[in-house]
Amino acid sequence: MKTLVLNLGSTSTKAGVFEDGKPLAVRTIRHDPHTFSAYATLMDQKDERKRSAEEWFLGEGYSFRDLDVIAARGGMVRPVPGGIYLVDDAAAGDAASGRYGDHASNLGLVIAREWSAEHGVPAIFADPPTTDEMTDVARVTGVRGAPRRSVFHALNCKRAVRGWCGASGADPLTGRFVVAHMGGGITVAAVDGLRVADVTNGIDGEGPFTPERSGALSVKAVLGLLEASGGDGASLYKRLYTRGGLMSWFGTTDVGALEKRAQDEPEVRLVLDAMVYNVAKHIGAMAAALDGRVDRVLLTGGIAHNAPMMERLIAKVSFIAGCSVLPGEDELGALADAARRYALGLEEAKSVAG
Repeated sequence: MKTLVLNLGSTSTKAGVFEDGKPLAVRTIRHDPHTFSAYATLMDQKDERKRSAEEWFLGEGYSFRDLDVIAARGGMVRPVPGGIYLVDDAAAGDAASGRYGDHASNLGLVIAREWSAEHGVPAIFADPPTTDEMTDVARVTGVRGAPRRSVFHALNCKRAVRGWCGASGADPLTGRFVVAHMGGGITVAAVDGLRVADVTNGIDGEGPFTPERSGALSVKAVLGLLEASGGDGASLYKRLYTRGGLMSWFGTTDVGALEKRAQDEPEVRLVLDAMVYNVAKHIGAMAAALDGRVDRVLLTGGIAHNAPMMERLIAKVSFIAGCSVLPGEDELGALADAARRYALGLEEAKSVAG
């Protein structure tokens, strides 16, 4: 059972061919950011992205006739429960419109829809960033009409749970986990039987600060920054979202390089420790969301490769439960596994339209 898997980032296209969930060929295609900056909209990149992925796929000696499934990383579609979804007109329409948010992964859904129509191969996605399984009480804020949203690293979060359970013999449908995904963005989730009952929404500015995002700030601080920016809310949001966190402090998002600097620079050590401290606080909060009954704390994402930082984080949260470090984010593998479950009839693919 062969699957073509597609995962689009801001300046990269990750593609892979998998058979029965195992990789046969994988490639990360790097794109010139200056070329993309000339496009007026995200969707204007589609033809170039599609062409480059097709050239790699065909150049590896494969044909669309070889495929059983196409799997794309889910984009910013309407809020849906976790699971496997068809890349149908409704999903591709959500992605193309950008009404739920712009992200490069939106392009992946549109491209997968076109390939599916052109070659007669079913296309699916799984656990998109807009996966929404939050409890009612977790949505309520102190302002009527301003509920919390669920936007997070759902694909890797659920992949981490399934992976740990598969290795340990636990049942993901009955386990209770706190999962911290730590990369350029950081989200911390309370997972109850594969349902994400609560999560910090890094897109909206919740949670700990990160290598590039400011994280949660006080209302007074945000209003002061807004006034200092001349009232330009869109510009301030972009600044807090892409140039906050470690970038704001040190002009870099390279955690490994900053760890080396921290040996001689007290300010760098303080800020890195503060980031760990904030992640730990939100892990504690999500443990409370699970009433303190946590089977495992799972630490994943790119930052999880940093062993000294993980040691400091585990020292602060291991009182909650045992901790496991699962570095990186195997999104291609997660999508290939979803495609396998779909092709074998182990999990039904739904439509975002219901």
